[in-house]
Amino acid sequence: MVHVAAVNSEDVYETQSPVVEETVQANPFAAVVRAMRGRWLRTMALGAILSPLFAMFGYVSGVQLYDSQAILRVFPQESNILYSTGEDSVLKIFSSFVKAEATYVASHPVMQRSVEELSLTRPDLAKGLTATDMSRSVKIKRSDSLIVLTTVSKDREFASQKLDAVIASYLALKSEAEEVRTSVRLSELRDREEDLIERLATLRADQLETGGEFGLNALAKAHIEKIAQVDALAARKSEVTATLAALETDDVSSSADTSDQEIMRATLLDRAMADLSFERAKLKSELAGLRAGYSDQSNLRFQRRVDSKIDEIAVIEQAMSNRRDQIRVLGQTGALTAASNTGEDTTVAEIRSLLEKVSTQLDNARLEAKDLNRRRIDLDGIESEITAAERLLEETRRALEVIRLEFGRALPGYAVVMSPPSRPIAPAEDTRKMMTMAGFAGGAGLALAIMLALGLREKRVRFAEHLLSVKNKLPICQVSDASADDSHAADLLRNELQLQSLRKPRLVGTAPIIAITSVHSGESTECARTLAESFSRARMKVLLIDADISNAQDCAATAGWRELLLGSAIKPNYTREHPGLMTVSNGATRHIDDCSVSAPMVQSALKRAAKSFDVVIVSAGGMQDSLSAQFILSNADVGVLYITPGENHATVQSLANQLDSLPTNGSVAVMRNALPGDPWLAVRT
Repeated sequence: MVHVAAVNSEDVYETQSPVVEETVQANPFAAVVRAMRGRWLRTMALGAILSPLFAMFGYVSGVQLYDSQAILRVFPQESNILYSTGEDSVLKIFSSFVKAEATYVASHPVMQRSVEELSLTRPDLAKGLTATDMSRSVKIKRSDSLIVLTTVSKDREFASQKLDAVIASYLALKSEAEEVRTSVRLSELRDREEDLIERLATLRADQLETGGEFGLNALAKAHIEKIAQVDALAARKSEVTATLAALETDDVSSSADTSDQEIMRATLLDRAMADLSFERAKLKSELAGLRAGYSDQSNLRFQRRVDSKIDEIAVIEQAMSNRRDQIRVLGQTGALTAASNTGEDTTVAEIRSLLEKVSTQLDNARLEAKDLNRRRIDLDGIESEITAAERLLEETRRALEVIRLEFGRALPGYAVVMSPPSRPIAPAEDTRKMMTMAGFAGGAGLALAIMLALGLREKRVRFAEHLLSVKNKLPICQVSDASADDSHAADLLRNELQLQSLRKPRLVGTAPIIAITSVHSGESTECARTLAESFSRARMKVLLIDADISNAQDCAATAGWRELLLGSAIKPNYTREHPGLMTVSNGATRHIDDCSVSAPMVQSALKRAAKSFDVVIVSAGGMQDSLSAQFILSNADVGVLYITPGENHATVQSLANQLDSLPTNGSVAVMRNALPGDPWLAVRT
């Protein structure tokens, strides 16, 4: 019977600080050494076959290369530009021009033209040659004002012919570009010249149509005179209007008033007064125009002209004053009154007729003045446009002359062939020896790469080193060339498990549960039995449980693990060879297999079993075949993964997370039957 021991409240927890391992940096050279371990002899044999073959192929593929060189020199248009002067900007412009020329030599149009020329001269070698290939084969370097062209070719003559074609194409394209640039500038300037000539002809026609027989000065003078006439007519109209208003007054004044009216009428009707008034207005207009024209000037000649006009106006005003006095004397003596007694109606009619005549003359004068002003403004604008057009035409013709005279000198410099392409005599480079050595090394490298690729793509676990990627989750505590039933290896494993660090504290008095598992079922049973015997030799009460029930047909004759899962009381089997060891078989109930096991069943069974022993070792079966193996690991204190060389590497990696997380204190890996070349045999046995 398996008895369950009660845990007293006085039990204490025993803890142990986990040992933190230092993180080991991945070493790529170590990975290569691991991959090549055991494959060096095959690598050397494969290299002995491939290296001579590749060396022979390299010698056949090697060629002799001939080189050729040509030099172009760029000369400046200005003398002494290459010497240190105060005009640093000129030297910078020339340096930029040399850089631009070097770039243009290597441009696609030059290379395309050179390929076309080579296709005519050497169609046998230029077949399939493109501008890109030509650009890659010709190297262009700039040194101060020199442009150095170098190239290599398998054919001795073709090397120099390539440079000849490049230089000829460069010079031809540059000459064509210069001609096109000059012709474009000349054509644009000629078109501009023709447009300006046509524009001048049109403007001059408009000038003749607008001005007629008058020029701008004549129109200005006529306009001033017309303005003076308008002023005189306006003054005369106002006088006639005032006289007519006085005559039409209903109240007849005294004889003195009648005499004054007659004097006014005579003054208005007097022809001499009208002429003098017009002349005065004309002189005042001329004076105003003179002052406006010379407003910003002050000299003796201008002052004399102004004084002359003022004197003329004063004389006219004195004559008008004398004429008014004469008319007033005639009116006071009655000479004008006698003439006016013929009838008032006749006098009023004459005044009205005079008013209409003056009004008509004033309107016509204003229209004529307006027309003269419009023509003067239009003519002034036309003359301004003619002046601007003539200036542009002069500049255009000057630019045409400059372009004609400076043909070929528009750029800062020009290029000449300083050194023609050289004719090679001996090959500059022989690649056959180098290719032979490269082929030999390539054959050896290929052999090494093939074997290294096979080693890196190895899917099996050949050595314990292959498990370094899961070392943090699944530590490898033992690597031994012993078999699963070796007692000494079991003793070493027992000590490793007892010294393992605990992640969580364990109750005192509770037996630790060690779950032994493997990738496939049946591989870990013998290891679990040997480990249990090792614990019994250490004077410990050990319970060994065979919990591998993945095969329903594999049943024992006595009650065991299957019955324990069902909650039944079982009696462990004693072993005579090992007094402290008791075993539990996988059970006799056939209808209990992996498909009918749950986590609570496993937990309850292990709890009842762990109370009466110092340690419980469970053979959980294979992780790939047994469904209940995970339940057993989840209730175990520590898990042990039994591995032998030849296991699938990807499968072991996929099980690492489960083996690390399911047991309380994680899991460890044990490799038995290790290969003789495993380096960990010396340190983890």
